[in-house]
Amino acid sequence: MCPHGRAKPSASVEGFALIDVLVGLALVGVISSLMIVFLGQARTMMRIEKTTQMQMEVDAALRFLETAISGAEPLPLSKSSPENVVYFSGDSARIEFNGIQAIGFRSSALREIAISLGTDGSDGQVGNALAIVQKPRRGSETGKSVDSEPVRLIAGVTAVKFEYLDGSAGAKSWSANWTAQRGLPSAVRFTISVARDGATYSSQGFVRLALANTPAPR
Repeated sequence: MCPHGRAKPSASVEGFALIDVLVGLALVGVISSLMIVFLGQARTMMRIEKTTQMQMEVDAALRFLETAISGAEPLPLSKSSPENVVYFSGDSARIEFNGIQAIGFRSSALREIAISLGTDGSDGQVGNALAIVQKPRRGSETGKSVDSEPVRLIAGVTAVKFEYLDGSAGAKSWSANWTAQRGLPSAVRFTISVARDGATYSSQGFVRLALANTPAPR
């Protein structure tokens, strides 16, 4: 106690108050650092998830195309004529053939199928859309088909490339076009590239045609 009867301030009380402030600041710094790390990891996981989902969408479109093309039938397309009977038509960006397609539960029908790349202005997507048109056929007569609206398989397509393999007569080279009369290619391979949110996703497909005359090597 001081000479005038007043208590001397305790140094220990002031020291504890300063320590409390320093500990609080340290905790705030640690929590802030952990939050920054957590948010960074969360953003990374979201990017990975989005990339995975987009790649799965591209792969799903390719699997659908592989299944559809593998069932191509050796039947005349509607654009055939008696002098030019075409079972299968294709170039680097478009493919046409006849095939049996599911149209409901345990139900299927013959369809003339066209798959092509066209301008896409929906959903604000950049690039084109890969679309499929399935036209009902009345029997196997040429020149008889019904128009059908295109169904978009995948949007934002920046590039698509179909190639065809002729397995007849020992030919083993890939071609960018298929115009042979009364014949199916032994195999078709294709590549699709899609742009989304500044990233590009690509996938390659390959299919052997079950009803082609000669099996094709990959």
